[in-house]
Amino acid sequence: MQKNRIQLLILLAGLFCLSVNAQQKWSLEACIDTAFKKNISLKQEQLISQIDKINLVQSKAGLFPNLNLNDAHNLNYGYSIDPYTNQYSNRNNSNNNLSLNSSVTLFNGYLLLNTVRQNKLIYEAGMLDVEKIKNDIMLNVLAGYMQVLMDYEAIDAARAQMDETGTQVEQTHKFVEFGKVAELSLLQIQSQLALDKLTQVNAENQLQLDKLTLLQLMDVPVRSDFDIEKQTLKELFPEVPMPTEEIDKISLSFLPQIKSDSLKTGASLYSLKMAESGRLPKLMMSGALKTGYSSLNNDPISDQFKNNFSQIIGFTLFVPIFNNLQVKSAVGIAKINVMNAKLNEQQTKNDLRKNIEIVYTDQVSAGKKLIAIEEQMDLEKRTYTDMEKKYAYGAIDATDFLIEKNNYDKVSMSLIQAKYDYVLKAKMVDFYLGKPLSFN
Repeated sequence: MQKNRIQLLILLAGLFCLSVNAQQKWSLEACIDTAFKKNISLKQEQLISQIDKINLVQSKAGLFPNLNLNDAHNLNYGYSIDPYTNQYSNRNNSNNNLSLNSSVTLFNGYLLLNTVRQNKLIYEAGMLDVEKIKNDIMLNVLAGYMQVLMDYEAIDAARAQMDETGTQVEQTHKFVEFGKVAELSLLQIQSQLALDKLTQVNAENQLQLDKLTLLQLMDVPVRSDFDIEKQTLKELFPEVPMPTEEIDKISLSFLPQIKSDSLKTGASLYSLKMAESGRLPKLMMSGALKTGYSSLNNDPISDQFKNNFSQIIGFTLFVPIFNNLQVKSAVGIAKINVMNAKLNEQQTKNDLRKNIEIVYTDQVSAGKKLIAIEEQMDLEKRTYTDMEKKYAYGAIDATDFLIEKNNYDKVSMSLIQAKYDYVLKAKMVDFYLGKPLSFN
C-alpha cells in the first residue's frame, strides 16, 4: 500500500510538471515566429514565389535543344502504299516508323534570353514580397504585444489603487468610530473602493480582449492559458530621432518593397525588349534520325532498320513582314507597362516617405507627451501625499481627498499609456532604421 502511494505521488508530481511546462510564457519573438508559420497570406505569397522559381527554371531550359522519340506503328488493310518502296499493294500489311527528333532556336531576337532575365527578376521580386508581408506581420504583432504589456501594468496600477483605497476605508471606519469624521465620509470612501474595483475589472477585461487580438494576429485559436513574458521597461529618456530625410535614405537601402518594385521595373523593361524582338528574324535548326520497317519487305526487320536509317538536318528562317500590327501593339502596351512600373516604384517611395514622416512625428509627439505627464505626475504625487496626510489628521474632508485621489489615479494611468505609446512609436522608427524589434 505504501509503495502504491509513493507511485501515485510521483505520477501526480509528473502531471503537475507537465501542466506547468504547458503554460509557457510567450516572448515577442515566439509570437512573431508563430504568426509567420500560421499566416495564410504569407503562405500564399510563398507559393507564388515557388511558381516564379519554376518559371525561371523552365525559361532556362528553353535555351537548350529539345529531344523527342517517336514510334508509330500502322496496320493497313486493302489498297495501300508501302512507305519504304512507294509500291502499291492490295495485301494487308504493317509498318513501323521510328524517329529521334531535336530542334533548337539559334536566334529569335534574344527572346529566350530576355525571358530568362525577366523571370529571374520576377522571382527575386517575389521573394522580397514575402519579406514585405513578414514585416507587416511583425509590426502588427509588436503593436498587439505592447498593448498586452500595457494592460498588465494598468491592472497592477488599478490593484494598487484599490488596495490603497481599502486601507483608507479601514482608516475612515476608525475615524467614524471615534467621531472624528461623519459617516458620510466612510460612504464616500467605500463608493470610491467600488469604483476602483470596477476600474480593475475593466482593465482585466481589456487584457482579455487584447490577448484575443494578439492571438488572432498570430492565427492561433483562443486558449485560456495564453500568457506573454512580462517586460520591464527601462527608464525612458525621450529623444528626437534623426531627420526624416536621413531615415528615408537608410530605409530605401534595405526595405524589401523598395527593392521589389525596382526589380519589377527591370522586369517590365525586359518585357519591352521581348515585344520588340517580334520585329526581328528567327532562325531555328532541327534534326532527326529515322528508320523503320514494312511487312511487305521480306528482309529481316533488323536489316530493314539498318537499310532504312536516315539522318536529317534542316534550318528554318522566319522573317516577319506584316503581322496585322500585332508587334506594334505589343510594343506599345509594353511601353505603357514600363511607365506604370516606374510610377508604382515612385509611389512606393512616396508612401515610405509619408510613413516615415508619420512615425517620426508620432515619436516626437509621444516623447513630448511623456515628458509633460511625468512632470504632471511628479506634482500630483507630492500633492496627493500632502492631501493624504491632511486627511489622516482630519484637516480636509473625504470629498476633497477623493478629488485629489482621482486626479492622481488618472495621471498614473495616463503615464502608463504614455510610456508604452512612446516605446511603440520609438520602435517603429527603429524599424525604418533597420534595428531589430526586441526588448533586449
